Amino acid sequence: MSPVAVSWQTLENVEVECTHCGVRMTLHEGSGRRVKYFRCGSCHRWVSSTYTEIFRTDAKLRTHPVKDTSAEDANFLQVKDRLDRWLAALEEQDPYRMLGVSPLDSPEVVRARYRELALERHPDRGGSADKMRELNDAYERILKHRQRKREEAVAQRKRVEDAAVSLPARSR
Repeated sequence: MSPVAVSWQTLENVEVECTHCGVRMTLHEGSGRRVKYFRCGSCHRWVSSTYTEIFRTDAKLRTHPVKDTSAEDANFLQVKDRLDRWLAALEEQDPYRMLGVSPLDSPEVVRARYRELALERHPDRGGSADKMRELNDAYERILKHRQRKREEAVAQRKRVEDAAVSLPARSR
């Protein structure tokens, strides 16, 4: 048995299963947290911890000790932190976010925003060369992305037209 203390009388560190439908019951703590109520989400049965002796004899309920998952939780938190850092790095590289525009915005809106930011960040106007280089890279990436999307749409349209031409005519 795990080092987790399990008390069958107070139903601490246990989960309750409804054997009628096989679903784990959700815990609802009562006032003062001395009485615990359990509810089956499937058959909607309610059970109270004040009748713990019934738990041992009732054929409709079963208790399970809760497993100690502290090591798994620590590993999960490490992986989650790495993922958060990776996602933050990706967001910093997003060209649309850097320019403050949406991928759905028109080319005129994107161009106007680029020019506005270029006036602020240009080295001749008091900005830094690094910031201007990042802005230029982001704008070029947006232009390449939009060009690639246009080319894919044209290719898709051409495939559909070719498929329509190669279909035999329907007879009447």
